[in-house]
Amino acid sequence: LPGLRVLTYHSVGAPTGPDPCGTVMDPDLFRAHVAALASWRAVLPPAPFGPASDAVPRLAVTFDDGYRDTLTTAAPLLAAEGIPFTVFVPAAHLGTPNYLDAAGLRELAALPGASVGAHGAGHVPLTRLDDAELAAELSGSRRRLEDALGAAVDRMSYPFGLVDARVRDAARAAGFAVAGTSVYGTNLPGRDPLLLRRTEAVAWD
Repeated sequence: LPGLRVLTYHSVGAPTGPDPCGTVMDPDLFRAHVAALASWRAVLPPAPFGPASDAVPRLAVTFDDGYRDTLTTAAPLLAAEGIPFTVFVPAAHLGTPNYLDAAGLRELAALPGASVGAHGAGHVPLTRLDDAELAAELSGSRRRLEDALGAAVDRMSYPFGLVDARVRDAARAAGFAVAGTSVYGTNLPGRDPLLLRRTEAVAWD
């Protein structure tokens, strides 16, 4: 299909407890996904994550939640094939079990083709927050990641994919230029860059 389709992964191999939604993908299956992406290299966009620049078929790769296996398992496979990717990290998860710490985050960001974005501070549903809580959650997530990376962070994905007009406007006010939702589909030029559609890849895909 024409337009930019953004794939969303979560964990690749790490145990995270009960997984009814299939967010933990077997590493061998992910390796097969990477091989398929490499065979479709012509449709990979030059930037890891952003709005569609044209209407031809393109694919981008993203990860939500900042699991450590993104660095140890997924990133080496993607980097070996020259496939760009973006990792969206909840700031409060840094350094907790199974998640990246600040050093791992910097190591990940230094890989060719890798970029880091926010995924909320505490990974809470943003639509349920009042205005003050929402502003603090968004600005806090950005500030903590920027402090850890020593670099600007201007992209994010909405925790649980939950976004409405108020949350979208708050994300823009907090300094984000691009954001991903959990709305399925492709993105054509002109799509709001703060409401980009994504396609989740799960354990049985």
